[in-house]
Amino acid sequence: MLKIQEYEEKYVNEISNLIIQDLINVNSKDYGMERVEEMAQDFTVEKLQKTFNNRKKVFIALLDEKVVGTAGLEKSWYSDDEYWILTVFVKPENHGQGIGSELIKKIEEYAHTLPIKKLIIPASITAHGFYYKLGYRYKDGKKEPNDEDMYIMEKYL
Repeated sequence: MLKIQEYEEKYVNEISNLIIQDLINVNSKDYGMERVEEMAQDFTVEKLQKTFNNRKKVFIALLDEKVVGTAGLEKSWYSDDEYWILTVFVKPENHGQGIGSELIKKIEEYAHTLPIKKLIIPASITAHGFYYKLGYRYKDGKKEPNDEDMYIMEKYL
C-alpha cells in the first residue's frame, strides 16, 4: 500500500539512490549522460541532508516501507506569495502508478495551509506533460524550455 509521509533523515540514502537512478534511466534520454552526471552531484546523501533540512516541507512516498518517490516545497526567492515544488522524483520502475500525482496532491494540500497564491515547478523535458495534466500551466504561456532546458510551470491556488 502506498503511504505519503513527511521526510525522515533515515531515508536519505534510499532517496539519493532513487534520484540518481531516475536521472540515469529517465533524464539522460533528454539531457545526455554527461549533464546527468553533473546533476547527480546535487543529490548525494550529504547534499540532500542539507537541502532537505532547509526546505519548508519534504514528502516521501513509501511502498511496502521502501522509498519510491519524493517531492519538496520551498519558499520562492522572488515573492512572498509563491512556493516552488522541487526535487520531484519517482523510482523508474514505479512510473505510471500514480505515485507522482499523490506526491503533488500532498504538496498542494500542505500549500493550502500557507499564505500563498501560486506554486511553481521547474519541469524537465520528460515531466512537463505530466504536470500539465495536473493543472499546471506554462509561465507566461511559454511552452518552451528555459536556458537550463526546464519548463517553468505554475498553478494558482
